[in-house]
Amino acid sequence: HAPSNAALAEAAGVDESEVERSLRRLQDAHALLLHPHRCEPWVVHPFALSAGSCWVDVGRHLSGEKGYWANCLYCAFGIVAATGCDAVVSTRLGGERITVAYSIFDGRLRDPHPEIFHLSTPVARWWDNVIFSCASFQPFARDADIDNWCGRHDMPRGATMSLDALWRFASDWYGSCLREPWRKRTPDET
Repeated sequence: HAPSNAALAEAAGVDESEVERSLRRLQDAHALLLHPHRCEPWVVHPFALSAGSCWVDVGRHLSGEKGYWANCLYCAFGIVAATGCDAVVSTRLGGERITVAYSIFDGRLRDPHPEIFHLSTPVARWWDNVIFSCASFQPFARDADIDNWCGRHDMPRGATMSLDALWRFASDWYGSCLREPWRKRTPDET
């Protein structure tokens, strides 16, 4: 969970109104997402602060149980890259009934299966509703399953990539986010 606004204010030596102004600026810059009706962090990408569609389990590899929620597999892989931990990521194919787990050890995705990742929402529309966008990003066993899923759920067919490519993409985007101060990337960098 995120610290309360009062705890953030105390740690920064400012009042809560300054914390709220800062949080709103960060949301405007797409650095985090606030709750719809409260000025409190809801998603601090790649971390979801409420139950998401993916669980990143790092408890087996550290002392004690520990894990993180992510709103999509891209963010889940981003959490693994950001923390540098070995992890097992659990989710469901197409967000439906078949569960899958992806192991990442020593910075490498192990046995990625023949699965494919589908991004139904185009990049330019992600921040129109980032929670919906993440929900539309799903892994599938094979390419043909995507068309069936899109038809059943009236979702557009979007871009696809291999899970290895998704791991590289998430590692590049989120890999240094806990080690370096956040800054918005330029359009060329993006």
